[in-house]
Amino acid sequence: MSDVGTATETEPFSVTEAMNSMSDADKKSLKSWYFFDWANHAYALTVMTVIAPQVMSGLYNYATGKQTGDAFYAQVLTISMLFVVLTAPALGVIADRMPIKKKLLKWYTLAGVVFTALMGAAPYFGSEGYKIMAVMYVIGTVGFTGGNVIYYSFMPYLAEKRCMDHVSSKGYAYGFMGGSMLLIFHLVLLLGPFGWDNNFRLSAIFVTSALWWWGFGYLMFKWTPEPEIPSNMEWEGVVSAAKVAYGQVFTTFKEIKRFKILAMYLLAYLLFYDGVNTIASMASAYGDSVLRLSLQLNIYLLLTVNIVAIPMTLLFGKLANAKGTKFALMLSLVIYCCVAVVAAGFAPLELDSTVDDKGVAEDAERYDFTFTWNETAQMYELTTLYDKGYEGWISEEGAGDNDFRDAYQQYFPEPDYSTESATSSIGTGILMCLAILAILGTFGAGILYIQNLEMGWKGALLAFLLVGSGLIGVSMLAEDQTVTEDSVPMINAENATAMVAAFDSVDDHRWAILFVGGPESGEDEIGDTHPTNVDQGGLADGYATWMRSNVWKPLGMGVTAQWISLGMFVGVAMGAAGAQARSMFSMLIPETRTSEFFGFFGFLGKSAAMIGTFLYALASTQFDSRVAILTITIVILMGTFLTSRIDLEEGMRVAAEEDRLARENPDYMNAQND
Repeated sequence: MSDVGTATETEPFSVTEAMNSMSDADKKSLKSWYFFDWANHAYALTVMTVIAPQVMSGLYNYATGKQTGDAFYAQVLTISMLFVVLTAPALGVIADRMPIKKKLLKWYTLAGVVFTALMGAAPYFGSEGYKIMAVMYVIGTVGFTGGNVIYYSFMPYLAEKRCMDHVSSKGYAYGFMGGSMLLIFHLVLLLGPFGWDNNFRLSAIFVTSALWWWGFGYLMFKWTPEPEIPSNMEWEGVVSAAKVAYGQVFTTFKEIKRFKILAMYLLAYLLFYDGVNTIASMASAYGDSVLRLSLQLNIYLLLTVNIVAIPMTLLFGKLANAKGTKFALMLSLVIYCCVAVVAAGFAPLELDSTVDDKGVAEDAERYDFTFTWNETAQMYELTTLYDKGYEGWISEEGAGDNDFRDAYQQYFPEPDYSTESATSSIGTGILMCLAILAILGTFGAGILYIQNLEMGWKGALLAFLLVGSGLIGVSMLAEDQTVTEDSVPMINAENATAMVAAFDSVDDHRWAILFVGGPESGEDEIGDTHPTNVDQGGLADGYATWMRSNVWKPLGMGVTAQWISLGMFVGVAMGAAGAQARSMFSMLIPETRTSEFFGFFGFLGKSAAMIGTFLYALASTQFDSRVAILTITIVILMGTFLTSRIDLEEGMRVAAEEDRLARENPDYMNAQND
């Protein structure tokens, strides 16, 4: 992009006219950059925000018999962020001094794509699945977050600086649109009548997320050129490059006093992004461990977020043009804080075991295990929450479920773990990994071939049909992955009575059982750590109990309504916060050092993510998940206050002066290192 306008120009300026006046090649380059946001939101929304947290939390809870999967997930996310924190600034410096931005982005993307697909094998490893999932998730997240550092650094080269609000907001809008389309497809996979078992459905979700990311992301590697480098660095090997890179990082740290406003903004960003990113990342795991929500409901939540976020991101972009970027950013952060405080007060309504004269219990579907009397058979039939079955809820060996298993299984036929074990072993898991890699390679190559034909929307439709038909074909070949009709688990009246008596002395568990009809009609058992027992000794339990009694119950809002309303308000603020934060940062940095400073941006963003998830894990472990949410909210407020103190105009003037010196003197950047 030539003739880039500076921040100090005062003549009337039209963003629309500036964007329309771009050459066709520049427009195509910018559009492919937008489509990379469209592509990698497959990971940001489907994988990182919805599927992976809940799957990992569920696998951990299943293997251990505990209800602290969200804390485990927070620890894993912290580890993944640590690698990016250590590498992002140095990679940014190297990318600024060498024409390798696209190469770095491609390698990060490939790592993310491959290990996103491989996450689909984790449930097949049985009780070891959460460990396998953790390793794959760390690498996949490194690929996503590290790649974003490089991806963001392209933005100042694609349009005039004064158009950054528009470019950033539109990029986020593309991301939300792409992510929403994929989420709808995944919802169809989860709810559709395909005869697939749950593990196969999850595998399909992870594989299609990877293919979506690679297929649309490839456009950027094809159409977006490598930005010009004002001062090239000779490649003398990895060690030499790393030495120069970290030397520049150290120099930038020393120089930061010359960019006082930028430094203050980075501190503010460290704080508020800490909260925004952590809450977004932990929402699905929080819903699983604290509220026992279904995976489908979390997808509904994200769809709600995305549907609302698409127009609101664009609206906040216009608000930024009218009222200023800082105003739009602060408004979005205040909304986010309010949402987080309310979310800490979410609580399931109390379970009601009342059975009417017709033998119907309104709350039966909310119990984990419901025994319904079959008058013809004179037996109780078992149904389970979300149709997961006994083996899908209760761990085979987890110590946390020992008391419950002892009280349950002595009166109920021993659960058949043989089916689960047949598809959940180390050997089966490894075979599934190989199968996923073969599928990824085959369909990935097919999608690239279609993309190279440049068929536009017809090519995208063809790629979609290719993947869809391929999944159906694979499912038909994998006969052991299809669901078979099993007989309905049943228990006689005598054993039901004995089971009810057995639970009189067993309270330390996380489950709820209800008997409907028959001699034990209306009898129920609710464990002390079941989500509906809100007051479990936590510091914020009183607040959640008050919210349930005075807000949720009078309004008749169960966790479903609470969760979807959360999505609506998060959608208002989430895209705007990210877009305006990115835009404001791009205004404060010199164009001649974009990758280096975006490296710091990524460094602090991932440090924030690391610190935020660490704080969440610490607060959740020491107290509970509600306290963790409130702790993170305080951090957002601190960042919002610092943002209010930023003098944006002065910061832009300093950045423009740095660019002038660098362009007038090609050796200026080298001189800064001496």
